[in-house]
Amino acid sequence: MLKYQLWRIKQTLKTNTDAALKYRRLNIETEQRSTKIINLVGYVILLLVLLDYGFILISSQLFNPSWAYNTAGQLVENIWGLLFGLVLIFYRRDQDIVKSREAFCLKIISWLTLCAGISYFLITPVIIGNGYRIYRGNHAQMTSQISLQKTQVEQYAQQLGQASEEQLNSLLQRYTAGEDSGTISSNSAEQIKTNLLAEVEKQQLQAKNQLQTQFGQKKTNLVKTTTKWSIGAIVSGMCLVLIWRHTAWARIR
Repeated sequence: MLKYQLWRIKQTLKTNTDAALKYRRLNIETEQRSTKIINLVGYVILLLVLLDYGFILISSQLFNPSWAYNTAGQLVENIWGLLFGLVLIFYRRDQDIVKSREAFCLKIISWLTLCAGISYFLITPVIIGNGYRIYRGNHAQMTSQISLQKTQVEQYAQQLGQASEEQLNSLLQRYTAGEDSGTISSNSAEQIKTNLLAEVEKQQLQAKNQLQTQFGQKKTNLVKTTTKWSIGAIVSGMCLVLIWRHTAWARIR
């Protein structure tokens, strides 16, 4: 009777142990399959990001500061996809088995991650340099427009000085056709010339102030965007280098 009870206890323990091992194997297999899905999604995201980068760089205009500046900004703005894809690719568990072919791919991707990190560090001077070139271009354009307006006012003043009475009347009629003629109310030709010139100078000053205001807004936005993208490029480069450092296990296989 005692032997039978011991045998029953042993059988029960064996059954429970077999069930626990079976359940454990099932959990391991489920985790491995889940990890493979995560890795697959990572590879797909990485492929899509590379395609996106390729289309961004395919129409390269290296000597165009606006293109280089905006392209570098797009690379910084789209870094999240690259980081997310790398995280999913290199996510592994203790029970995961990495085949030799995939191990070679992981090694290549790890080294490419370092290259990408260095590239993002190099993007920073590209952003700053081309941002400054864009600033100089905007400033030169504003200065040119103001100078042109000033020249036009001077030419207009010269024409007024040489205008006859008939030409002055014709000029006054053209001017008052679309404007409020109440601001010009003088019977003398010299007074009319003075009033017309004052109106033109007033309009030129308003246009100048508008150009300077627009330039100031562009400058502020340019500084903000340049600062944002420069910091983003540095942080992205550091993150990619750290990913390369923490994936040393992929390079020693």
